Amino acid sequence: MSELKRDIGLWRGIALNMIDMVGIGPFITIPLILAAMGGGRGMLAWVLGGLLAISDGLVTAELSGSMPRAGGSYVFLREAYGKYGRLVSFLFLFQILFSAPLSMASGCIGFAAYLQRLVPWAGEHQQLTAMAICIVTVLLLLRRIETIGKFSILLWIGVLATLAIVIGAGLPHLKLEAFAFWSAPRVDGKLAYAGLGVALIYSVYDYLGYYNICYLGDEVRDPEKTIPRVIVISILAIGAIYLVMNACIISVLPMQQAMTSQSVVGDYVATLMGPRAAKWISILILWTAFASIFSLMLGYSRILFAAARDRNFFSVFGKLHATEAYPIVSLLFLGAMATVFCWIPLKHVLQAILSIRAVIPFMAQIVGAVVLRQREPERPRPFRMWLYPLPAIVAVGLWLFIVISPEKGLKVGGLYVMAAGLLFYAARGYLLQRGQRVRSNP
Repeated sequence: MSELKRDIGLWRGIALNMIDMVGIGPFITIPLILAAMGGGRGMLAWVLGGLLAISDGLVTAELSGSMPRAGGSYVFLREAYGKYGRLVSFLFLFQILFSAPLSMASGCIGFAAYLQRLVPWAGEHQQLTAMAICIVTVLLLLRRIETIGKFSILLWIGVLATLAIVIGAGLPHLKLEAFAFWSAPRVDGKLAYAGLGVALIYSVYDYLGYYNICYLGDEVRDPEKTIPRVIVISILAIGAIYLVMNACIISVLPMQQAMTSQSVVGDYVATLMGPRAAKWISILILWTAFASIFSLMLGYSRILFAAARDRNFFSVFGKLHATEAYPIVSLLFLGAMATVFCWIPLKHVLQAILSIRAVIPFMAQIVGAVVLRQREPERPRPFRMWLYPLPAIVAVGLWLFIVISPEKGLKVGGLYVMAAGLLFYAARGYLLQRGQRVRSNP
């Protein structure tokens, strides 16, 4: 059988993580966040989202440094929870069947929405456009990781160019008071921080992806050191970029326009540089969105592969291409599911992603990291989370706020997925035991 190849170094890893984190997210959620917070106080959601990302990222960096294998969180949960590890990791795997294609679909839907500015036909046939993007992404990923790593650098350059133009155009107009969210007036007349829960849901969505490199653990060179560095560097870089970019947009656009715009960055660039420049920046935003979809599908396909190889999922998902060494069945399955989910409205897709993932893996992984520290204090940890256990406490606290806030991120659908996973795990265990008894008593 072909084996995964270790062809991803530090810079390729950072490229994959950053293009996954940026994507279409900030370009479609800025108006949603500002509207939820009634104006400039929305900057608080970006600050808290960044705090959650770096806190949870430090936990993930420690786990990935000690267990740098394909599958990422699947491996972490399996090891951290001891005799319950296979159950918890299976629940993570089960929700990936839904949350991973939903994440990919969100990027494809956002891509189609921004394409409307250049091609009106795309707005009239948004679902078909999104489906086409899914199919193209799968076709590009059907190749070995070395080629993909080189392509990711090219995509990363496009992402950085997009952000550089957006920020560079606005820097001469930047007002420092845009950062002072605590003194920003609310234009909707609501209480000071009403709507923070829903705003945080959208901002956290924009930071998701900092863990993507973990899913490629068997394809990273010197993974014990490289993966933690990739996580920390990409989060800090993206956090700084988001804050400055939002401050620039707030400084330039009238608040009512920024809160209701269907193409906020396009309107922002059009105000500063004219409509032709807005069209060019829309092209770069589409480049960024595609890069994120590409990175997402690459990382998630490795989870199903790792679980199948571990015999905790259907063995067919562990199949590698005979010559190019990529998980062909996992890629095709995720691509097909994402294509179907492209028919769901974007707002529902964003809420569903966090509804399904808030408890497993995020909160479960943080608790698991602390449990593992207590149970195996001598386990090698090439990277140890800074200021332990403060990052774990902050991350759990913020995830709990998202789950139980008035605009809670844990919807009934997320509970249904977990319940279905439990039932599926129990049924699978029963059938396996029954099969073993039949074989032992012919």
